[in-house]
Amino acid sequence: MQDACVSLLSDFGTRDVYVGVMKAVLARIAPRALLIDLTHEIPRGDIRQAAFRLWQALPYVPAGTIFLAVVDPGVGTSRRPLAVRAEGFSCVGPDNGIFTYVLANQRNARAVVIDRPGLSANATFHGRDVFAPAAGLLAAGTELERIGAEAADPARIPWPLLSLHSRDHSVRGEALFADWFGNIITSIGRLIRLDSNVRLEPWVPSEWAPLEVTSSRFRVLLGGGREIPVVRTYGEVRAGQPLAYIGSDGLLEIAVNQGSAAEALGLAAGSEINLSWQ
Repeated sequence: MQDACVSLLSDFGTRDVYVGVMKAVLARIAPRALLIDLTHEIPRGDIRQAAFRLWQALPYVPAGTIFLAVVDPGVGTSRRPLAVRAEGFSCVGPDNGIFTYVLANQRNARAVVIDRPGLSANATFHGRDVFAPAAGLLAAGTELERIGAEAADPARIPWPLLSLHSRDHSVRGEALFADWFGNIITSIGRLIRLDSNVRLEPWVPSEWAPLEVTSSRFRVLLGGGREIPVVRTYGEVRAGQPLAYIGSDGLLEIAVNQGSAAEALGLAAGSEINLSWQ
C-alpha cells in the first residue's frame, strides 16, 4: 500500500543537496510515499510567487496530497512552523503566508504548530529538520493533532490587484511575474471563453459576481498607453509582436511571439495591466 503523495516546492534550486536531503528524510519516514517536485526554482524568498505556484498546482495533484513548501526567509526566527489539513489536501511549511491562496476557500481547515518531540532543528535548515519529518509523518498516516498544538490565525499575504470597472468596460490587474519563456502572468482572471463571449470568474476573493462579456474586441492597455491585442494563439501575430491571451490557468498572460515579453516590454511585478472591451 502506497502512502500519500508529497508535493515539494522550494527556492533551494537543484545545484546543492538540500532538496535531495529533504527527500531522503521523507523516504526514511514514509518510504512508500509518492514524491512530486513541483518546482525548486522559486526566486529566493519570493513567498508571493510560491503561494501562486501552489494555487496553480492544486487542481491537478492527487487527493490527499501533502504540500511540503519551503520558501522561508524567516527561518530560525519566531515565525511558526505549521502543518495544515484542509479538504482534500494538507500543507506543511513556514507560517509566512505561503499557503494564503490554496487555503482561501477552506473554511474548515485546521492548523497546528509543529512541535512533535524529537524534531530538533538546526537554525537554518527547517526544511530538513522540521518540515520534511512532519510531512513524512502525515504521509505515513499520523493524525494532525499528534504533530503539534492547534494554531490560530495563520499568516496571510495580500491578494494581487483585481478590480472591475463596469462603467468604462475594463478590469484592472497587475503583472505577477514572468515564467521561463518570458511570458508575463497577470492577476486578471479566471477568464473562460464561451463561443463569442468571455466569462470572468474572479480567482481572488471579491465582492463582485462573475461577469459575462459579449464583445468582438478585447485589448490590453499597459502603462504609457501601449495597446496589445487579445488573441487565442501566438500564431495570430507576427514573430516579434506582443500579444495577450488566456493562459492555461485561465489568467490573462502577455507574451511576444518567439520572444520574451519580460525583456521586450519591461514589465515588472506590480506593473498595472488593464483589460478592456468594446
